[in-house]
Amino acid sequence: MSALLLLLLTSAPANANDLRGRLGFGFHAGLSSVSSLSVRYALPTARPEVNVQIELDAGVDLAGGELGLVAGGRVLYGVVAEDNLSLYMAAGGAYVKETDDAVIRLQPAMGAEFFMFGLENLGFGVEWGLNVDLGTSFALRTVSGAPAVTVHYWF
Repeated sequence: MSALLLLLLTSAPANANDLRGRLGFGFHAGLSSVSSLSVRYALPTARPEVNVQIELDAGVDLAGGELGLVAGGRVLYGVVAEDNLSLYMAAGGAYVKETDDAVIRLQPAMGAEFFMFGLENLGFGVEWGLNVDLGTSFALRTVSGAPAVTVHYWF
């Protein structure tokens, strides 16, 4: 019984999903109501637990007669690394045109990217944060009113 209790209370070190030096291509719905294609590059670091990524996003919406446009970038820093999960903080900026107004959007956020067993190259993520819009007027609101979604395939 004591061996079982000892086994349950001892933690094993996490082997974080090593993304260093890899490119991720995918989808990011969170910088604006216009969904965007996304490219991430995980910077090479000394240890796989240290996860720093640079992301570029771009999207266009031509439906409904209004031009929607988003173009921006972000920096993501992993704060917790688990076997198939990374919790991170992000800071980004973008040019966003959703209606007649165009704004510069600043976006501090936090998120989680997880990799399902057997699909170690496909990352799914959710994010929460703020949108700070600087344009003809100032606006501050939560990201998209709901958690943002990301999907990236890592090469």
